[in-house]
Amino acid sequence: MPKKKWVQNVIWGVIFLNLVVIVRVFIIPRTHFITSHFQERREALRESSGPLDMPNQYAHTYRMMKQVREMASEESLLLLPPDDWEFGSPRSAVIQTLYPRKVYFSGDEGFDKKLSQAFHLKEAYVMFNDRWGKGLCKNRTVKHLGEQGFGICRIDKN
Repeated sequence: MPKKKWVQNVIWGVIFLNLVVIVRVFIIPRTHFITSHFQERREALRESSGPLDMPNQYAHTYRMMKQVREMASEESLLLLPPDDWEFGSPRSAVIQTLYPRKVYFSGDEGFDKKLSQAFHLKEAYVMFNDRWGKGLCKNRTVKHLGEQGFGICRIDKN
């Protein structure tokens, strides 16, 4: 009988400790984040650091793409460097922010064709970083995007 009671106490102890960990590590940080950002718009939430238990690893990408979206009209073509940026560049974050603009990443199938067509379009932009695209923006007006080495220029027929 005492052995059975000891096993029950251990099981209840494990359950209690698990509940403490869940509340302390997950529920409290999420609740704090939700209450402190309750009135913010979705766009501002995308650019925030996120809750402590699940930080937003793409906040830099969202901030940069917001600047690009403000520059480029909805009909424009955007050519971007390969999506292996130091701070992360999920295609979904880029496309989600820039939609309905047409977005192409260097290295994608058909990218070279889109690049050659861009010089003859009404509105086309190249976003560059230290490893790709700077040469396309020579002798053009460049806007730096806040992240080290990233910028954008217009390359269309204008």
